[in-house]
Amino acid sequence: MIIKYYEFRGGLSMNNFEIVSGSVELLDLVQPLWEKLKKHHEMNSSYFSDRINGLTFQVRKNKFIKDKTLKVKIDLIKESKNELYIGYCISTINEDLAGEIDSLYLDKEYRKYGLGDKLMNSALEWLDSNQVKTKIIGVAEGNENVLEFYKKYGFYKRSVILQQVKK
Repeated sequence: MIIKYYEFRGGLSMNNFEIVSGSVELLDLVQPLWEKLKKHHEMNSSYFSDRINGLTFQVRKNKFIKDKTLKVKIDLIKESKNELYIGYCISTINEDLAGEIDSLYLDKEYRKYGLGDKLMNSALEWLDSNQVKTKIIGVAEGNENVLEFYKKYGFYKRSVILQQVKK
């Protein structure tokens, strides 16, 4: 496990953050943040909130643990003063050397410090160091506001997949 310390000035106060990097051993620390992201997706999805509601962290966690061919990198950001985890990024590489920014979340009140950029840059550096052939990010319906953020890193829509919704 690797810990990096960062100091940021935000308004009149000083905030210190640690980035903890590792692999699947950090998954249990991700769960509360993943639950917040899931709730965000539920609230913003016009058509698939029921499907999102049915997702569990254990199923998601098993994806990373059971596939022995999958390389997993997890970065967690901890706000040092309150010893509180405020964000994470999970990146994966499959056996075909396809890299994915699998999941990324940062508590809203901490988005002004450039921490999302730190998470993305760390993930992309790891993917590059593992010489992936492609890099992808999936964006859930209702969360399209993140597309501009991802464009800063060279990610653009390649296709749009539609799914019929039963009425």
